Amino acid sequence: MKHSIVFTPKHIFTLLAIVLGFSLQASAQSETFAYANNPGSGNKSVRVAPEKNEMARKGCKIDIQQEGAEQLRFLVQIDNPTGEKLTLFIKDVNNNTLHKEVLDVTSPKFVARYNLEKLEDGAYTFEIRNGKNKLEKAVDIKTQLMVNRVVSVE
Repeated sequence: MKHSIVFTPKHIFTLLAIVLGFSLQASAQSETFAYANNPGSGNKSVRVAPEKNEMARKGCKIDIQQEGAEQLRFLVQIDNPTGEKLTLFIKDVNNNTLHKEVLDVTSPKFVARYNLEKLEDGAYTFEIRNGKNKLEKAVDIKTQLMVNRVVSVE
């Protein structure tokens, strides 16, 4: 008895969705933080929301500063006076993890730069965890396009 595999539209669609899902996640992970030299076509503004969590009571603090008004490069400083093991997550509005890294606990202060230029407009969260406790800082990216009209009469 000879067996043959028949791909129905349902099977093809499911397979395509799985492959596309993995490729998009891998693409977001690999390119998100690489420095790019070409800015986008419009200006992007960034709003950083205040921190909110009980880790602040222990003296743990996160500070995010944008490096230049035209760039989406951020200087992230984390104060960890207790020396606890911390994990940094960068997440999108749907709580998808775009970046995860375990932070160096030998120093009470962690400083790093992150490039978010490849990300689309939207809300993103820098999240620091030490087990069940977490500290978050939100970053909103919005593109503002400006139109300049020039008229000359001769």
